[in-house]
Amino acid sequence: MSIPVLTRAYSNGRGGANIEESVLTAAAVRSRGIKRLFSLQLAGDARGVEAQPLIVPGVKLPGGQTCDLVLLATMANQIVAFDANDGAPVWERALGTPINGSRDIDFHLVNDHWGILSTPVIDSAAGVMYACVWTSTDGSHANAQHWLHAVSVADGHAVHPPLNLEGATYAPGHGLPEQNFASAVRKQRASLLLADGTVFIPFGSVKETSRDSRGWIIACDTSSWRITAAWAGAAKGFGAGIWQAGSGLVADREDLIYCMTGNGTFDAATDWAESFLKLKYFPPAGGRPGSLTVVEYALGHDEGWADMDLGSGGPVLMEDLGLLAGAGKDGILYVLKMNGMGKTQPAELQAPAGNYAKLAAPSIWFTFYPGPQPSALPNDISALNQLFFQRTHHQHGAPIYWRSAEHGPMLFCWGENGNLRAWSVGQNGVATYLACSAEVASARSPVPPGGMPGGMMCLSANGATPNSAVLWACIPYLDANMVVSPGRLLAYDATAFGTYPGGSKQLQVLWDSQAWNLAFSFCKFTPPVVANGKLYVPTYDGRVDVYGLA
Repeated sequence: MSIPVLTRAYSNGRGGANIEESVLTAAAVRSRGIKRLFSLQLAGDARGVEAQPLIVPGVKLPGGQTCDLVLLATMANQIVAFDANDGAPVWERALGTPINGSRDIDFHLVNDHWGILSTPVIDSAAGVMYACVWTSTDGSHANAQHWLHAVSVADGHAVHPPLNLEGATYAPGHGLPEQNFASAVRKQRASLLLADGTVFIPFGSVKETSRDSRGWIIACDTSSWRITAAWAGAAKGFGAGIWQAGSGLVADREDLIYCMTGNGTFDAATDWAESFLKLKYFPPAGGRPGSLTVVEYALGHDEGWADMDLGSGGPVLMEDLGLLAGAGKDGILYVLKMNGMGKTQPAELQAPAGNYAKLAAPSIWFTFYPGPQPSALPNDISALNQLFFQRTHHQHGAPIYWRSAEHGPMLFCWGENGNLRAWSVGQNGVATYLACSAEVASARSPVPPGGMPGGMMCLSANGATPNSAVLWACIPYLDANMVVSPGRLLAYDATAFGTYPGGSKQLQVLWDSQAWNLAFSFCKFTPPVVANGKLYVPTYDGRVDVYGLA
C-alpha cells in the first residue's frame, strides 16, 4: 500500500520519520545499495526548489486514469506534478511572477528568484494543495506580496481565487496600536500547517535582526476562504520571527500550535522572541472574530548577543511522552512539558536557575560537545557567544524523533560543522548520547567559522521491524549559506552501531554518494523524502533526484 506525504516531515508533529517503508530497509540498502533512477527537471529558476517534495498516491486524473503523483513547488512560483513512479510530467501551474534575487533579500545572491519558499500542505480528502506564493507584478522586492493559493492535486486548476495576505491585522491590546502585515519585509520560509480545516502560515522577516522585524502567523479558513485570525510576535519591541530553517509549525492532537521564535524582545505579554510558544486558535463564532492566543511559553532568552536566534531550529513533538523538544543556534537541546511549559517571566532571565528548573529535563549540549565547561545552563547566556573549536554549531530545523524497537524513543541531530548524533530519550525527557557519525558537514569550509547549515535528514523504517531503520541525510561540503555547495547524500543504519577504536559508538554508513562520484548541489534547508520505495533528493541544480534500490 502506497503512503502519502502531505506535509513537511511527514506529520504535524514534525518527527521526520516514515515508519511504513518496506523496500528501502537497512538490510536492502546494505546489500544492494541505491542508484539514481531519474530526475524531475524544473524550469524557470536555476536553483529549482526550496520546498520539500510532497506525494499523493492514487490520484484520479481528469482523463480517468489513476496516477501516483509527486508535487514540487518552485522558487519560480510554479507547482509541477510528476508521475512518482517514472518521473513523467503530468501537469504544471504557474502562480505569478517570482521576485528577482537581490541583496535586499539575500546578501550572498544564492537564489535566482524568490517564490514559493515554504513547503505547502495537502488536504488529501479534498484533493487540494495549499501554497504560499511570494509574487510581484514587476518582479521587484519593493512590490512583493504574499498570496495563499489553493490548487487541485488532480490537474492544478484553482480551487479558490488567490487570497491576498496583505490585509491581515492584529490587535495586541495593552493600549498598543494595531499591527498591519507587510509582505515586502516578511520572509515565509517555515512550512505551512493544516489543522481542523484551517491553513496556518508562519512568517519571519527578510532581516531577522532588524528593529522592524516581526514574526507572524496568519490563519485562513479553507471553507470560507478568508483570513480568520492573525498574530504578531512583537508589538512594543521587535522580532520573534518564525523561520525554523524551513521546518513547520507543529500541532498536537487537540490542534494546539507550537513554534520556536528568533531574535528580538521578550516581555511575556506582547513580545515573544527567543521562546518556545504554544498558541490556541479560536475560530470566528457568534459575531466574534477569530484569534490566535499564546497559552503557554518557555525560555524567552534575553539577547545575549545580536543573533542568538533560538528560532533557527524547529520544535519536534514527542506526544507519546508528553514532551516538546528543540535546539537553536546555541546547539543546546531544550525539552519541555507539553502541558506546563513554564511561562517564563522577564525577571527570571536575570536569575535563570528557576527558569531552567521548569524544563522537563536539564538541557544538554546537543549538536556538539565542548567539554565539561561551559555549562549548558549558564547564569549568563552571553557565555555561549563564542566559536567553540573555531566553528559554529547551529541546529537548523527540527531534530528527527522516532520510537525504535532497539533503543526506545530516539532523537537525531546534525548541527553545522559537526556530525550526525543519535540519542535515546527517557520517559522523563532525559536525552542520553548513543552514537555519532565520522562524517562531518561543511568539511571543506574555511575555519573559522565553518559553514551552514548542517545535515538535512529524514528517517524510514518498516514498522516495528528491528534493524530496518535508515537515517537519510544530505550535507554540504562548503558553506551553503554563502555559495552553491556540492552536496553529499548518506544513508546510515539508524540502530545498529559500530565501535570507534576508543570504545564509543559509531553510526555506520550504508551508502555514500561520495563513493560513487554522484554529483549534485546541496539544497540548503530541505530534507530528502522517502516514500514507497523511492528517495527524493532536492538539489540546487534545478531538479529533484529520485533514487531506488540498485
